[in-house]
Amino acid sequence: MPSKVLELFSRKATLAYARARTIEGMIGESLFPNLTVNELTFEYWKDLNLLPVMASVQAYGAEAEQASREGVERVEGAIPTIKRKIPLTGRALVALRREGAGDEEMVVNTLYNDLDNMVDAVLTRIEYMRMEALSTGKLTLAENGVLMTVDYGVPTKNKKTLSTNDGKWTDPEAPVVQHIQEWISQIRRDTGVTPTRALTSDYIVQNLIKNQEIRQLIYGDLGGTRAITVPQLNTLFAQMGLPTILTYDALVRKQGRDGKYETVRYFPEDMFVLLPPDRLGQTLIGPTEDAMLDADVETHEMAGIYAAVYKETMDPPVIFTKAAASAIPTFPMADTVFLAKVVDKPSY
Repeated sequence: MPSKVLELFSRKATLAYARARTIEGMIGESLFPNLTVNELTFEYWKDLNLLPVMASVQAYGAEAEQASREGVERVEGAIPTIKRKIPLTGRALVALRREGAGDEEMVVNTLYNDLDNMVDAVLTRIEYMRMEALSTGKLTLAENGVLMTVDYGVPTKNKKTLSTNDGKWTDPEAPVVQHIQEWISQIRRDTGVTPTRALTSDYIVQNLIKNQEIRQLIYGDLGGTRAITVPQLNTLFAQMGLPTILTYDALVRKQGRDGKYETVRYFPEDMFVLLPPDRLGQTLIGPTEDAMLDADVETHEMAGIYAAVYKETMDPPVIFTKAAASAIPTFPMADTVFLAKVVDKPSY
């Protein structure tokens, strides 16, 4: 039965299955949509000023005024590889060596479940990278011998950590509206782009709806004990030309080298990030070493998520399910975001 089962997981079938898989609710995928590339490195140029430059008026027959190259910043580096595999063990491994329709169904279901989990492990790591880039302006990798830092060039003046004197947003009297208006004005002055969205956490939203100024703007007074909903908050913000608020509180687990699991957030709970109306960049998905060395993968299939169910010659032989990807977010619109740490991280 082993070879019969493995035939169901041909390389073409597993690649198609893995590349069709998505995880609902990943905000980063809309901000940094995937782009498949046949490269192992990345390079792009970030304009330091997005405002257009007017041409001058010239007399008829006169030579055109020559434009100059403005300052641009190059961001470059290697596209890192993400991978994870799991062996077939336990009852499924015993069933693999037996004959019978029930045994075969169990093994197939186990392998599909493993394939889902391994692909999800890769997709969630990519999302974690997107959110790190967005919330810090950098991507730092220091794991399994990989040491790499990408600075996306978010201007220092586009980063703010509120002090007690500034008015942290846990204070009901904090000048929240003034803060947001000032940050929007700065982005607009520097780039000509007006932020229309803000990404934050439910914890920060709960502090916003307790803010005295916001309650007064919505109810005409402090509103007593009446609740404020997120739609009410966004309606108020729309009337004032402030951004629509989106919250991102999804969790994921990571496993340390000691085998222990830790639950972490994709997006920090203490951040309020202003975003432009369009995408921020792309997530480059390149070819993996696994795909390039796999004789069953054709050249045009090498870039993208890689997945395989295969037998590894060991003593005894082991069936592994593996997924991999070479991926990194690019962030050419880094000048148009504002990263504000507006509260202290809550302790639970």
